Amino acid sequence: MIDESFLQRAVYIRRTYLKMSNNMDFYKEKTENVLVKLDDTVKKIEGIQEEYESKKQDKKKQSPEDVLTELLKILDEVEEEGNKLESLVNPLNAEIEKLAKEEQELYRLIKERHSNLSDDQIVECVKKRLIEENL
Repeated sequence: MIDESFLQRAVYIRRTYLKMSNNMDFYKEKTENVLVKLDDTVKKIEGIQEEYESKKQDKKKQSPEDVLTELLKILDEVEEEGNKLESLVNPLNAEIEKLAKEEQELYRLIKERHSNLSDDQIVECVKKRLIEENL
């Protein structure tokens, strides 16, 4: 019913999508690591606050500048973790967007070439091919 070249393109898009889906566990693990580090950061900040409060009455009082320096160091660590996560996620998002555009373009071409087919018929034909490919 639908040209073979279109069906092959649909298979390619589906395979690429499935490969990306299989890599999601890797991305999930990385984001969970970042969440753990963020939790640790909150605890560090709370510890600094408690230490500052407890030393307020002491003669060993910590200067506000020292506290600020510690906080800035922690914020730098958070920013670094955020950048690492962003460098992982951005390529994934770009690939997903690319696949979505390819899928839309493929659908447009199929509709253009096979204007006699309904949307349901197109979906069924592509679905049948994907099943044949075990996708």
